[in-house]
Amino acid sequence: MSGTRSPQSGLTRRGFLKATGAAAGALGLAGAAGMTTADSWLAPTQAHAEPEERVGYTFHYRHCQCNCHLKCTVRDGRMVLVEPNEWPDKRNETICLKGISEIQHTYSKERLQVPLKRVGERGAGEFVEITWDEALDTIAEKVKETQEKYGPEAIAIQTAVDSLTTFLPKLLKGQEKPHRGIDIGLGNGFSPALAESGQQGASSNEVTDWKNAKTILNVGCNMLETCMVTARYFFEAKEAGAEIITLDPNFCTTAEKSTRWIPMVAGTDPALYLGMITIILDNEWYNAPYLKANTSMPFLVKRSDGSLLRKNPVDDIKQSGSDNPFMVWDEATGSLAAYNAEGVNPALEYEATIDGETYATVFKLLKEGQKQYTSSWAAETTGIGEDVLVEITDKYANHGPSILSFGFGGGEKFYNADVAGHAAVLLATLVGSFGTGIPGWGAGAYVNAYQKIFGTGKLASWPLPTECKTASAPKASVDYRDEKSGIRFMWVQNGAFQQIAGNQNRTNEWAKTLDFVVVQDIWHTPSVDWADIVLPVCSHFEVDEEIGFVRALRGHVLLQQKVLDPLFESKTDFWIDREMAKRLGYGDALPESQEELTRFQLEKATDKALAGITLDEVVSHNGVVALKNQPDIARSYGNQTYKTTSGKIDLYYENLVEYGQALPQYEAPHEAFEGNPLRDTYPLVMTQRRSKYFIHQNLMDASWLRQHYEPTLEMNPVDMEARGLESGDVIEAFNDRGSFQCACVATEAVRPGTTVIVEGIWSKYMTAGDLQNVTNDAANPRGKALAKGRVTPFNDTLIEVKKA
Repeated sequence: MSGTRSPQSGLTRRGFLKATGAAAGALGLAGAAGMTTADSWLAPTQAHAEPEERVGYTFHYRHCQCNCHLKCTVRDGRMVLVEPNEWPDKRNETICLKGISEIQHTYSKERLQVPLKRVGERGAGEFVEITWDEALDTIAEKVKETQEKYGPEAIAIQTAVDSLTTFLPKLLKGQEKPHRGIDIGLGNGFSPALAESGQQGASSNEVTDWKNAKTILNVGCNMLETCMVTARYFFEAKEAGAEIITLDPNFCTTAEKSTRWIPMVAGTDPALYLGMITIILDNEWYNAPYLKANTSMPFLVKRSDGSLLRKNPVDDIKQSGSDNPFMVWDEATGSLAAYNAEGVNPALEYEATIDGETYATVFKLLKEGQKQYTSSWAAETTGIGEDVLVEITDKYANHGPSILSFGFGGGEKFYNADVAGHAAVLLATLVGSFGTGIPGWGAGAYVNAYQKIFGTGKLASWPLPTECKTASAPKASVDYRDEKSGIRFMWVQNGAFQQIAGNQNRTNEWAKTLDFVVVQDIWHTPSVDWADIVLPVCSHFEVDEEIGFVRALRGHVLLQQKVLDPLFESKTDFWIDREMAKRLGYGDALPESQEELTRFQLEKATDKALAGITLDEVVSHNGVVALKNQPDIARSYGNQTYKTTSGKIDLYYENLVEYGQALPQYEAPHEAFEGNPLRDTYPLVMTQRRSKYFIHQNLMDASWLRQHYEPTLEMNPVDMEARGLESGDVIEAFNDRGSFQCACVATEAVRPGTTVIVEGIWSKYMTAGDLQNVTNDAANPRGKALAKGRVTPFNDTLIEVKKA
């Protein structure tokens, strides 16, 4: 935009800066962002402007999991219309109000326009404009200084899902996403049973398979707001006769549209699953042949120390698998045998004394441990009627195919989330949900399943010098704010300071101790105020060449092409990568252009799904080409293949024996449990919910969307009356961590004793404070043993509310 005139202004942007620069001095970020407002970009085209119109194509943000590909009309240099692009598979032609609102949001008043340097206290948001060379030279100097003084692992980069950065983490050689406790809680417990590396609890089949299910249990997942374009598959299933039962503390949109809503106490998801497991075991509704053939249920466990019996003694529990197999009792020979021996028929429920030690099968230990988790106990803990609990368990186990769906909100953000995930995968395995290939059976986080539509393709990775690799976060740390994390230099993308950690006041104090902070962002998110250097980034609609980044998702190759030239002084992520590479001594290691990178990623891909697909073909098809030989519906774990230690579904977590969680044992929430003495002072549970208007904190500044939502704390009328509150009153929510102020609203959709607020609200839109000022950041000691580290228990929070 530099040096150009818009039809609405008689002064160039650069001329404006020259005219006012001397008087501006040190100014706050709000002032810097307002040096040229975006108002003129939304004003009607003047009569003297010659009409020029063209169409550009790009993909939208991945954070909502939808990955919509968009057709964008540009008139007189301004984007004026956003529509879904045409796909070979018409089901994928999707868009929601978030994508449509980009017409305004791209030109938001909150756009970062120029590089900035901090001049005031960190956190005060006081900056002066600097050049790109000064910004990047300063950063490069600080990177080298940090590497020399503390080592490269003292640098951390909080990459965001929506960032298009490819090379930066490896160029910095530091920690990437160090122990960030968001969207990992349920996956920590769910995924190890199916894949040793541990994922985010991704579903075993895609959401399009729901129409083949008869019973769908949707627990704590508001998918109709979290990922609105999946709504068609939700309603396809409902129209096909599936009974969709949503279990949620509150009456969310998805609960409203489900066949049935069952309210439950927030944070008691583990009790729900454990109670259902007991009902299945007591009634023998489990699939015994499936458990024997495909799971670790027949493996023998030493009662004295909880270790699994192997063919040969080991000191390291990782020394197992085919070279040192787990042992079972072979019913065919009446003797011990390796689980993977040919012809073995393992006993499912067995106990024996071997060399003076007592061993029992995992299944026998499960049955013993489950005796404490009766249906009446589960009913009392969850608030679900015992008869209802038995009824839905019967439907789930005996009226399949069945789906068990959970989300990345709700129970995901409680202290006990990994226990819930472990119990969920155990429950799903008991009824044979995985690897059968039978339509309609599945389990997992279906808000993550949208990326699986017709599968994904693995693009080739551009090779970097061997020394360019990210460092591991120290295992001793379960929070990047700990001293043990060793972080001195922080590079933050897309508002990570506010979104990732609870207890914002603690984050703020920690940020002040850092040696250097870089924020790379499109908009003035709350993280920007904490930066030493601010880098303005292009939106996904802006590219400085005709070809941008490429993705292979939802069964198609999706290409980012130029819709707009970079606005203001913003630069692409790729440009920043190349400029940093030059300053760090790797200028020749990166591709010369995004087109060169994209051609390489497609042409050098070894994935058969990408075979023969060229960049020229993708361009000629307006940025969308179908992958090769994709199934009608993607399902994982075909032929019972699992990337676990044994190659089977490993339900016994030997690495958690010392924490008493080798098999899931109930753990109450950290704060939000009945009987907590803290409730005498802070009696209300505060949870955060997703909204159809925003993607976490993304689009929070989009004025077309914000006109439909103002920050409010949703409360049950009973709780409001007890505090003398009425809808519209400004309240203060507080606990011993901090406070915030906003309006309150009465709604019976929220259960008594619970309050709800939309996640990610920027502090500048609150009456006072930040909603993260009160959130719980307690670190579960089990976190260091979990695949993805500890979860941040945002929703495991107690507060009190009073009129401000």
